Parts: sequence; structure tokens; C-alpha cells
Amino acid sequence: MSLPTKPASEKHYQIGYCTNVHAGRDLTGVLENLQNHCLPIRKLVSADEPLCVGLWFSEISAAQALQPDNLAKLQDKLAEYQLVPFTLNGFPQGDFHSQVVKHRVYQPTWWHRERLDYTLNLIHLLDQLLAPGQIGSISTLPIAWSQPAPTRDQLKQAALQLLEIAMTLHGLFEHTGRKIVLAIEPEPGCYLTDSESFRTFFNEYLRSSILPDGTAEIVGEYLTLCHDVCHAAVMFEDQQAELNLLRNDEISIGKVQVSSAIQVDWDSMASVDREVAFNQLQGFAEDRYLHQTNRMDSQNKNCELIEDLPLALSSVKSASQLSGQWRIHFHVPIFLDRFGLIQSTQNEIGKLIKTLSKPASQRPAFTGHYEVETYAWGVLPEAMISGKLNEGIAKEVAWLKGMLTK
Repeated sequence: MSLPTKPASEKHYQIGYCTNVHAGRDLTGVLENLQNHCLPIRKLVSADEPLCVGLWFSEISAAQALQPDNLAKLQDKLAEYQLVPFTLNGFPQGDFHSQVVKHRVYQPTWWHRERLDYTLNLIHLLDQLLAPGQIGSISTLPIAWSQPAPTRDQLKQAALQLLEIAMTLHGLFEHTGRKIVLAIEPEPGCYLTDSESFRTFFNEYLRSSILPDGTAEIVGEYLTLCHDVCHAAVMFEDQQAELNLLRNDEISIGKVQVSSAIQVDWDSMASVDREVAFNQLQGFAEDRYLHQTNRMDSQNKNCELIEDLPLALSSVKSASQLSGQWRIHFHVPIFLDRFGLIQSTQNEIGKLIKTLSKPASQRPAFTGHYEVETYAWGVLPEAMISGKLNEGIAKEVAWLKGMLTK
């Protein structure tokens, strides 16, 4: 048995999609998703080439997959279906498709032992799944939700556990030559809510005196940023400026999660259209996931981050009087630039790709891992869903390939 190598057409980067869009907490569900979704999507994208996949394993399925018989079965299916596992999503540790997820996705935190043990399992699993010579990446949560605010002792413990991950990854490389990086993923409303807070934590805790001597180089080599384009857009980040600051701080990008947020520019609408757009926005206020909403004023100076879209909507007294711009953490299909009177932040993907396409000396170090992560297909308003799930994901992958080959 041998796993497929990466597609020949993808020389300097790899493009895949994240399987957290599919339900499946146990290994049986993972294997069913490979057959029922990943294989058909590969055939839709290109029947003649392997497809890169960013696999999601819950705490339960990861432990099951590491059992020798199960691991062999998983490897065989990946090879049979010509699927290339290049990255794992280690953010949702529990059931990501229960009726209500919301804040549960941020548990356990990075100061809890359970998060460390789960991530160690993912490292061992990815090491067994990667093709020879392939660099791997694992994304993880931004320490914790911001409320209650973590104590300094909790942050120190989180940093020490992240250091243990870095040392484990360094030991793996020293022993086998296999390189895997952990990519920490800022998200609006979390302790690491944006790129700036990520850099601050990285420099103050992961490169600080609380860590043992001689570890700064190892930290910089194996602890990286997971840049989610939707999250950056919601925080109104200037992506080129933020990536330049990453480069200045010698922080690497472990992977890019390619995603689009919802954008509503109230100032560009007539009063009657604001009412229509507000009603359209109601269709995105669903119960499963948290949809952090950032409201920018008309002068583009001040933002107000609201925890969830339903709270933002309920605070509006008159839709016709709305002003400024809203950006909402709702991962919408990346090939859409607008739907009705509502836009997406699709153009931010192009800005990101342009920045990362620059010569190595002009951008942060980057693994080349691009992962489409539109996990919200199952909770999109019915009016936005056309065709089957597999067709939609294949269209996203094809759209991203087109962007990267322009």
C-alpha cells in the first residue's frame, strides 16, 4: 500500500478542502465521508488527479484511527480513493455538528490537558498519513474564548503546553525527517481575536522568559499562524500590512484557510433596500454556530464586535436607519461575491493570494497549504443552495485553483 503523492500541477502549493463540513464524530463516519463525499468531489474536480483533503478528526475518531487495524484501513481508503491528506483541522475537538455548537467549539482550552493530548494524537496520526517528504500542518484554536478573560497563569500553562507540542514536533523531525507544524487560528471574539493579538501572544508568551532557554528557535520553526481569510476580513484587517508584520516578527504561516465572510454595506443602499437586506440577513441567524458580527461606522474609524448575529439583529430599532458596514463570521461559498443585496468578502481572498505570491523575501514563510473551509453549507439559507453539497465544494476547489493559476 502506498499513499498518492501530491498532484504534479501543484508545485509550490497544495489546494484542498476541509472535511469538517461533514458530520462524523467516530471513525466510521470519517470513512463514510471519504467514500460519499471526498471521492465524488475528487472526480468532479479532476478525475485524473489526486485530491488534497484537510481531514477533521474529533477526539473520539482520532483515538480510534490510531488503533493499528483502523489506521491501516484508513490508509488503504485514502490510497484507493486517491486522496492526499496534507493538513488536519484540530480546532473542533468535540461534536462539530450537534444541534447547538456555539461556544462549545472553544472547549477544551489550551491550558487544559485534554487539548494537549488530543493534539498529540493528531500529530501521531498525521505522521502516519502523510506521503514521504510531505510537510504537514495542523490548525488549532486561539487559546480560548475571550470571556471570562484568561488569567496570566492560564496563559502561561497554555504556552507551556504549546511548547511541549513544538518540542514533540522537533523530536519527530530529528528522528524521522518528517516536518509537521501547528498553526494557531485567530478568530473574532476569542482570546486571540486577530493577527495583532496573535503576534502579541507569540512574542510575549511563546518567545518570553517563562519558557526554557534555547527554545525560541524551535518555537519559531514549529508554531505558526493559521490565517483564516474570513476571520481576518471580519476584523477589517489590511491583510498585506498584517502579513508584513508577521514577516518582520519572523512568524510563519502554517496554512491558509480560504473562506469568505458576509459583508453588508448599509451606506451604499437606499432606505427601502436596507429593509430588504436586513430581512435577508435574518436568514443567516441560525442556532448551530456562533456568527460574530463586527460593525464599522461610516467614517471607517470605530468597530463594535458583537458576539453573535442574532444579538446584532435584535439591537436594531429601524433597519432603514442602519449605516456603516457589517461583516459577519459566516463562512459562505467562496465562489460567490454577492447574493441579493448582501455581499461577501471574496475580494479579500484575491488580496491574500497576491501577497503570498510575492518572492519569499517579501512575505512570511509559508508552507503553501491552502484549505477551503466553508463548513457552514449545512446551515445556509435555502435560497443560497443550488445543486448538491459535493458539487458546491468541487466548485469552490475549482474556483480557488483558478485564482492561484491566474
